[in-house]
Amino acid sequence: MNNTELYERLGIDKNASQDEIKKAYRKLSKKYHPDINHEAGAEEKYKEVQEAYETLGDEQKRAMYDQYGATDGQPGGGQGGFGGFGGFGGGGAQYGDFSDLGDIFSQMFGGGFQDPNRPRKGQDLQYRMNLTFEEAVFGKDTTISYTRSTDDGKQESKELKVTVPAGVENGQQMRLSGQGEAGFNGGPYGDLFVVFHVAPSKDGFEREGATVYSRMGVDFATATLGGEISVKTVNGEVKLKVPAGTATETNFRLRGKGAPHMRNNNNNGDHIVTLYVEVPKKLNKEQKKALEAFRETMTGEHKKGFFG
Repeated sequence: MNNTELYERLGIDKNASQDEIKKAYRKLSKKYHPDINHEAGAEEKYKEVQEAYETLGDEQKRAMYDQYGATDGQPGGGQGGFGGFGGFGGGGAQYGDFSDLGDIFSQMFGGGFQDPNRPRKGQDLQYRMNLTFEEAVFGKDTTISYTRSTDDGKQESKELKVTVPAGVENGQQMRLSGQGEAGFNGGPYGDLFVVFHVAPSKDGFEREGATVYSRMGVDFATATLGGEISVKTVNGEVKLKVPAGTATETNFRLRGKGAPHMRNNNNNGDHIVTLYVEVPKKLNKEQKKALEAFRETMTGEHKKGFFG
């Protein structure tokens, strides 16, 4: 692998900032997510995007990749907190008696050879948790079950109570320290990474961070004369005053009616609803007569602007 391939997968320049890398990852991850995109090859593209972000989203891994074109041999441990998919490798690598390569590996990995019998941290594990759109917005308490190795080399079934924070997004992960595989030579247990996969909203909501988006039709008369409508949000129904003369595809911001901010659940983002004007396909006689009378009151120029 050359040291530009991962950048090409995300469609970004090698000099891209970390914010640009994150934006590119979110866009492509959503585009190729197997729960949304069922086209042939989409799942493979999705995996390639995850692999690219696993390296480029971590500044240390990115620096090693930029210099050597790979991150093979990097000590395991994974990322903490929330972000993209962190690394899930095991403990440190062993290099045997190849002392002539010591300087090279020391330069690459920040140290020389280590005792292969030293205590080493166990491998990290990954657990996929499927969430509904609403569960990701509001969070939930749940119990997960998985299998891991123990100090005596056996396998055990383990149950953990997990609190899903409000405001998590698709692809984010949560680290549970010490809940992974048993360590080596008396070393500590690895970590368990819970990766969240959020299903599309059944109500047609879309979400970016704490901001929720939706579309809603409004009848011709209300758009023209103005009025009050009820808008569905993740926090319930909200009344919205529609100004007279509202054009189709007009956006309205409902402040504080979006999802909670993940790092500050006391504050919510906004809900942005886009109103589009619904033109009636069938009219009764009275409606048609009323519209014809209205049209007669308009000049030719206004007719074109109103109906065009």
